[in-house]
Amino acid sequence: MSQTRRDFIKYVVAGSIASGCPIDKALLEEPGGASASPLVEGEHFGVCHQVRDGHSFPRPDVTKKADIVIVGGGVAGLSAAYFLKGKDWLLLEKEDHFGGNAYQEEYEGQIFGTGAAYGYRGDAGDQLAKEIGLAMPLINMPDPIIDNGKYSRDIWRTGINDLPYPKEVVASFKKYRDDIMKIDIKKNAEALDQESFTKYLAPYAPEITKLWDAYGPSNWGAFSEDTSALIGIADTQYLIQGLDDQRVILPGGLGCITHKLVETLKPHYGERMLSDATVVAVVPDKDEVRVTYAQSDKITTVTAKVVLMCTAKYITSRLVAGLPNEQKQAMRRMRYAPYPMINMIFGKPIYRKGYDNWCPGKTFTDFIVADWTIRNNPGYKPKYNILTFYTPLRESERSTLLEADDCKVLAAKVLKDFQGLLPEFKVDPVEIRIYRRGHPMFMAVPGQYTKNRMIASKPMERIFFGNSDSGGPESLTSEAVRISHA
Repeated sequence: MSQTRRDFIKYVVAGSIASGCPIDKALLEEPGGASASPLVEGEHFGVCHQVRDGHSFPRPDVTKKADIVIVGGGVAGLSAAYFLKGKDWLLLEKEDHFGGNAYQEEYEGQIFGTGAAYGYRGDAGDQLAKEIGLAMPLINMPDPIIDNGKYSRDIWRTGINDLPYPKEVVASFKKYRDDIMKIDIKKNAEALDQESFTKYLAPYAPEITKLWDAYGPSNWGAFSEDTSALIGIADTQYLIQGLDDQRVILPGGLGCITHKLVETLKPHYGERMLSDATVVAVVPDKDEVRVTYAQSDKITTVTAKVVLMCTAKYITSRLVAGLPNEQKQAMRRMRYAPYPMINMIFGKPIYRKGYDNWCPGKTFTDFIVADWTIRNNPGYKPKYNILTFYTPLRESERSTLLEADDCKVLAAKVLKDFQGLLPEFKVDPVEIRIYRRGHPMFMAVPGQYTKNRMIASKPMERIFFGNSDSGGPESLTSEAVRISHA
């Protein structure tokens, strides 16, 4: 795509420019430093690196009290607040909005997601959705694949004979499918979790690895060489058995749940839900925990009887004082994928043949039709066709997210790849929305599920560790909700 063409399309880049850093807003310099007055840093990653490197921030005297402080306003923190309604809690979220990785946006009234694509019928997220008045319809569509200029409706089941590959490659897909189904993952879970998925892909056609190197980064943040064999084999079996038929969602992805939670909580507990409140220290004492946070130009310390850390472990390990060394190191061993999300808004229908469409070997892994589950509702006449592109990066590419121009170049590559998939895709969108996150998804690397997370998530006396990275084996919104409920 030419530079002129790229500049013609309207790009909207959202997400903190400090996406490569553990904390990205409202950090205050220590008294006596270069600036004696409070210096609020917005989109500046240098201060974040100070936190990473152990910089000490001021901790004023206590001026607030709460029985429970919840750190992090994503789905884990919001659901914890919901389950604790009626209790004395305070929720602190560093962004200017709630939702975390499950956050919905809209364009002229049409809703779309910026991550956390779907849930499953009956899982903890679906149960919570029903409780707060949301009915998430079934997706009711197996995943198609688009490769080599061809569309195939179903990868692993009835459509396997129609995969867009030569006969010998299709035969290799079938052999892989049959061999993988013979593995007893429950019996061998711990051993499989210590091995790389690559070992189980090596005997087969390279197109199979190519597919998993799209599916893996999109679903659990890791390419096959970095993926636990346990999660790779488990997901293969799940797809072959058709368990993806139980997927449910509304437009907005699982951001529909966080959006509804905010609507439910705000009227009754709005004064307890603080956005733009960046926690800089969590310090346990004998009878309480002191939590220091910065909001606007003010830094505050609140005491709590209990703290729920609903933040990713790479952040948690830098905020909580007194962590046992083994636990801190387990948190630091966790790896997280950089993950921009790109929504393309088309002024006319472009594609409605499948919900989650896999495109191996491209700058994006897959794309979904944002309004798939409501597309056939009586009277529904959308003005725009919004496609959401999942564009996970390798860890070495994290710096791409620090500059808006680099994000725009990435989005232009995604558009070019999309337009090259099928002839009918050679259409320009009216707008491209880019949502960038530096560390949203923990990677399902060998040993993470059966060993490392168990050490990292062990509760302290007054501090408990939520978030999806306390569960697994992959990053799931339902796990974040389940753990918060527990």
